[in-house]
Amino acid sequence: SVAPGAPAAAKVAEAEPDDVAMLDGNTIEVMWQQTRKRVIKMHKRVGTVRYRPKQQRNRPDNVYLVEFERRRGTPRTAKGPRLRKTSWPKLRGRKYVVLRSPLKRPAGARWTPEEIEAVRVRIEAGEVHESVARGIGRSRDSVASCWKRFLPGYAPQSTRDGPRVKSGVTVSLVESAMLTLPENEGTTVEVFEAVKRQAAMKGVALNLETAPGQRVVSRAERGVTIILTHRTYCPQFSATGEKRLSDEQIDRGDNKTKSRKTAVYKYSPPIVTAEREPGLPSTKRVRAHTPNVGGPKKSARKTKELLAGGDRRHG
Repeated sequence: SVAPGAPAAAKVAEAEPDDVAMLDGNTIEVMWQQTRKRVIKMHKRVGTVRYRPKQQRNRPDNVYLVEFERRRGTPRTAKGPRLRKTSWPKLRGRKYVVLRSPLKRPAGARWTPEEIEAVRVRIEAGEVHESVARGIGRSRDSVASCWKRFLPGYAPQSTRDGPRVKSGVTVSLVESAMLTLPENEGTTVEVFEAVKRQAAMKGVALNLETAPGQRVVSRAERGVTIILTHRTYCPQFSATGEKRLSDEQIDRGDNKTKSRKTAVYKYSPPIVTAEREPGLPSTKRVRAHTPNVGGPKKSARKTKELLAGGDRRHG
């Protein structure tokens, strides 16, 4: 709040509209149609939006300055971009798409309140998810996930401020569950159903409450999906490249909400090799190195020796 004796400049500064849509620096393509003599013509203009709350303006809400590129055929006397002062209410009434933006957020970065509000106001104005994502430096999937917090029927998004809520799903539980499936493979829903059966047999409690930002997917099922798709920490699970709609999805009505098929994952148990018993010769085989192209002939001769009977140094 402003003190009663504060100067007028301080009051004006506090009343300046914020960049609520985070449009500063976005290069947009504005599209509109114009009708002349019963002929409808589409117009397009490309410009860069600048947030200028201190610029001189007739209307208080005109805090944006759009630098439009001049069209071909413009007289040479007109130099530089075409400047237009505007506001967010005016821009939201136009159809536009973001072409590029200087913002780039790292993957997994926390959402700020400003970003969440920008997603809300821009999508409510009719902007597509891909354009919003390009404008604020996020991915399209993350914007779609953020937008779910404003839709009815979805669980609220996690703020990550409180204690971590565990799903109850472990890697060993998923491995034992996939061993019960035909050919050790199945979709996420099929694997989750097998995990529930294994958890009931072993007395493991699963967290079945709705996961943040989801409509029907539980925290436990979300945990199964993370394990199956994490190639770095769980390389034993791999996608087969096949996609199908499982019977479990049809039973619970997933085919009514989304018709796309889901990926099939396969579990490859690790190959256990027998250890060398004391007193017995080592069974370790020497790796045959591929000779260098254009290298000396002894490199190829060495490779032939290794493939024939092993290295002489190893007996």
